[in-house]
Amino acid sequence: MSNRRKALQWSAFFVAWMLALPSQAQARDELCAMPSGAQPVVSQRVTDGDTLRLQDGRRVRLIGINAPELGRNGKPSEPYAQAAKRALQALVDGQPLQLVTGDEATDRYGRTLGYLFDQRGENLEAQLLAQGMGYAVAIPPNLALINCHVAAEQAARDARLGLWQAPPVVAVDTLRRGGFQLVQGKVSAVNTAGTTLWVDLDGPLTLRFTAADRALFSVWPDDSWVGRRLELRGWLLDRQNWGGQRPGFRRFMLNVRHPSQIRRLPAE
Repeated sequence: MSNRRKALQWSAFFVAWMLALPSQAQARDELCAMPSGAQPVVSQRVTDGDTLRLQDGRRVRLIGINAPELGRNGKPSEPYAQAAKRALQALVDGQPLQLVTGDEATDRYGRTLGYLFDQRGENLEAQLLAQGMGYAVAIPPNLALINCHVAAEQAARDARLGLWQAPPVVAVDTLRRGGFQLVQGKVSAVNTAGTTLWVDLDGPLTLRFTAADRALFSVWPDDSWVGRRLELRGWLLDRQNWGGQRPGFRRFMLNVRHPSQIRRLPAE
């Protein structure tokens, strides 16, 4: 191929790439657009990487992100917990902020559940996720920005930023504790009990799907899932600490309420 022809092809590729950039930016802006009902607020104090107190006294738990936990009661902080707190502090210090509360406006601790936006209208949770300062999480019905948050996390994961420098994924058969986890394992069985679907993994973990959330899933688990390797995320319930583990039941349970909690992995 002549040098001239190569140059023309590369020129055409570059022009096409440049023309695609506005549409990509536009798509991102649409995913992360501020919902209606925003109210101006001022931060008083950042508690950790996903929680802060406002000057009006409200405690706000940011929707769509779970930051690593700070150490308490003598326990060490999780990796990047302090960095996530500092990152949120930098985003809110001295900045005019806009708060949009979720469809579910408070949690069981009385905290306000909300999305925060800066003076440019950019979402703070997405900015934290794009730095690798937390995990994208979806808890119905607060799903307005889930696609924005998943995309921001994926960008950080692809670039190996923050906590994605060493992806904290745990093999199911090595699970020793509950709480928020990223786990990998292979499906061993799919069973239905009334309106609940149970997906067992090789190891001490079962997944719980309920009919109430089925409309959110384009694909519902069935026997074809047996043998699939999955990456899962969410808060694992340790049955040994919650009423005891019944004989024949797996120690850990994960409520799967949104498709973003599941990532299908290549076969081994």
